[in-house]
Amino acid sequence: MSLLSTENISVQLSAPVVRAIKKGHPWIFDKGILKQNKAASPGDLAILYDQKRKFVGIGLFDPDSPIKIRVLHRGKPATLNTEWLKEKLSNIFALRSELINDPQTTGYRLVSGENDGMPGLVVDQYDQTLVFKLDTVAWLPHLDHLKSTFCDLIQPERIVLRVSRTVATAPSCPDHLKEGCVIYGLKLSGPVIFLENGLKFEAEPIIGQKTGFFLDQRDNRARVGQLSRGKNVLNVFSYTGGFSLYAAANAAKSVTSLDLSKPALDASLNNFELNRQIPNISKVPHILLCDDAFDALRRLAAEGKKYGVVILDPPSFAKKLTDVPGALIAYERLVKLGLKVLEKDGVLVSASCSARVPAVTFFDTVIRAAAMAKRPLQVIEKTSHAIDHPIGFPEGAYLKCIFARA
Repeated sequence: MSLLSTENISVQLSAPVVRAIKKGHPWIFDKGILKQNKAASPGDLAILYDQKRKFVGIGLFDPDSPIKIRVLHRGKPATLNTEWLKEKLSNIFALRSELINDPQTTGYRLVSGENDGMPGLVVDQYDQTLVFKLDTVAWLPHLDHLKSTFCDLIQPERIVLRVSRTVATAPSCPDHLKEGCVIYGLKLSGPVIFLENGLKFEAEPIIGQKTGFFLDQRDNRARVGQLSRGKNVLNVFSYTGGFSLYAAANAAKSVTSLDLSKPALDASLNNFELNRQIPNISKVPHILLCDDAFDALRRLAAEGKKYGVVILDPPSFAKKLTDVPGALIAYERLVKLGLKVLEKDGVLVSASCSARVPAVTFFDTVIRAAAMAKRPLQVIEKTSHAIDHPIGFPEGAYLKCIFARA
């Protein structure tokens, strides 16, 4: 019995691809396929063999993507049925048991795609709402199966579907499966509220960026909070104010949220309002700046503004390999500008979510930029992924953050 009523195809792989799969790589491109016994449709199960017809693994086929096969299983032959899926998900959930069992945190990533051995599928939970994010049409034929299995294991109030642009425009994507539709349970209008380390946040599962919130920065937000007591804090690229709220909760002197998006800043106000019962948050001045980050930093420096903590958490500057040189220049400029408004012995927090930029390269860029600005850094900590965002293969590592005094 297959994962669903899709066809099985037989695929023979090149030796380099076999070696990569055995090391945990989840993707197979067209050039790695030597033979295929028949044409395949999206979501068909590809049974993978080496050149000696020895079993290698099983993957989901996507004929319309450069990534033809996404590997679900490797090693010994297995039957990918309901029991297999439940066991797979239960093992994934077990890695997050600390979060799942924490009543102070009800928002986290349940499934992290390739890094959890479920390539092309991300599942985030916001309290009683699940969000499925599909990056391949290969999951579409299995969507009902996924839905029923998650309902058995999690019992959510609703499941929202988010899809990438390539999935949304694919001919095989049914008309009723539109971006942001509710595929199970209660309809949704407006944001959902969840807890993170006891703080309330709103997420927009239907229209928000990613799945509605940036869950991956949870640990770094908490670290910022610990460093913010008694400090004037500047949160650049603040989005909905996650770092800002943690700083205020930990008795910052003042908090400034800077973002180009007014709706994002409005959402940050909502997040502060949700937590007004916390004395520190109700007391701390929260200043909003709607402006381009680079322009605003130049203006703040010209005005002589200084902050005890400056947080630089930009969007991805390098979405493809050719963007990397420009991204490194942008990080360097950003650090130099941030240091101009950082008071002596203040804390600089600089993050990158660009997978194309290796952590060592990013950290070296930040440290070098500070040295060029004659503000050498004393590194406090360098961080990577949170427990619900594991790293399953080298390309899966994207988040890095440096905390330093200057």
